[in-house]
Amino acid sequence: MQPQVVGDRYELIREIGAGGMGQVYEGFDRHLKRRIAVKFPQPGLDSDPDWTKRFFREAELMARLRHPGMPVIHDAGTVPGDPERPYLVMEFIEGITFGELLDRRGPLPIGVVATLGAQAAAVLAATHRNRIYHRDLKPSNLMLCADGTVKVLDFGLAVILDTDMTRYTSTGHTLGTPAFMAPEQVEGRPVVPQTDLYALGLVLHELLTGDRVMTGTTPYSVWQNQVHLPSPDIREILPEMPAEMAGLIMSMLAKSPDQRPEDAATVYTVLLRYATELGSLPEVGDLHGPAFMYAKAVGATGMSPGDAADRTSAPADSRRADVFEEVAVTADFSRGDLHRAVERARDLADDSQYDPALHALETMVDLAVPLFGSRDADVVEARMQLAHLRFEIGDYSGAAEVYRSLADDITTERGPYDEQVMFCQRQLASCDVQNGDVQAAVARLQHLHSQMAVRYGEQDRRVIELARLIRSIEVD
Repeated sequence: MQPQVVGDRYELIREIGAGGMGQVYEGFDRHLKRRIAVKFPQPGLDSDPDWTKRFFREAELMARLRHPGMPVIHDAGTVPGDPERPYLVMEFIEGITFGELLDRRGPLPIGVVATLGAQAAAVLAATHRNRIYHRDLKPSNLMLCADGTVKVLDFGLAVILDTDMTRYTSTGHTLGTPAFMAPEQVEGRPVVPQTDLYALGLVLHELLTGDRVMTGTTPYSVWQNQVHLPSPDIREILPEMPAEMAGLIMSMLAKSPDQRPEDAATVYTVLLRYATELGSLPEVGDLHGPAFMYAKAVGATGMSPGDAADRTSAPADSRRADVFEEVAVTADFSRGDLHRAVERARDLADDSQYDPALHALETMVDLAVPLFGSRDADVVEARMQLAHLRFEIGDYSGAAEVYRSLADDITTERGPYDEQVMFCQRQLASCDVQNGDVQAAVARLQHLHSQMAVRYGEQDRRVIELARLIRSIEVD
């Protein structure tokens, strides 16, 4: 079955999200060979020409906004048909939503929630400055990435005019999620920056306590609670919470917009005072990547040399951790040591000294991963060499374990069509053959063949060669 392709270049791989307004697919850009996300309006909405205009309006607005906490917009177009179906092409974000994080971890530490909330508030400060209000902020629209960054997703409702509220609500498309709608949204009053702050307050309250703030048996009852029922006092649930942060959250949940914080920057400033590093979350496993380095440098921009000296000379227990706290690198280990370890392992293997080669390389990889991250290019090369060594000595199960973890890490970083990912998949198939599981090998190679055909074309020499290999394995 051939994959669906839109715009003559964007291959749709799988649906990764759907809501009342849109459907989102993981995709692959055949021209630029990169992973993407493709968004469509829900079937039925795209038959309305006014809705299509708003959909493209979202693309225009979001393309003009550049912020590290928002997906980058790449392209927009329409799929021919009756009616035509518009689509939006954007950056693919790999991570875990706040809702999934809460399901997995339960209530989160105060410092972690402050860090997540400060990042979300920073994004809102940028969009509000352009008079763009999210209107549907909720745990499933906030994503934590492995590098510790938070992405605010799905600004689709930000471009719908207030005058259309009655029209689209009456068709069964609720503009917003009842559990996270501010009272003014429920009552059809004008949306303001504080509307998003109310929703963010509900999200923070839920992350801290593990419980949804506003519930009900029907959407109508939830709406009524949003308008009339006071939110549970966070200070009574978590008495250990700093009074300033607790007061901020409760002010965000005020029923009247003019009783909430002045703006998102105010929320950001307070939360940042209590933010701590995210290294305690297993989901944050790439604090050594480019985003981390960049955030540290940006954070130092407003600092005078004296500030920096004060920060470095203060006792460790008296300094509050930054949003991205610096991770100390062991002084007696460097990238040069890792490079030399790889070269030394190759030399030992050439002399058939496999045991010392494996031992030395495994030791260095174990040191390098915590320091530089598992997806760092030098670390990937060392791990790849380790897998090759295990394969050479006939440890096919051990080699498969390393190839599999490499494929997972590189796919997350670069997508499934990356050459190193496809190489690892081929090596995994070889391990399957050596371990006697020919059926698994053939299935893996067939999937790899379809990927390579997309990446290189059906007539590419590598694709034809792989097809021959598959046939030869099936015959044997």
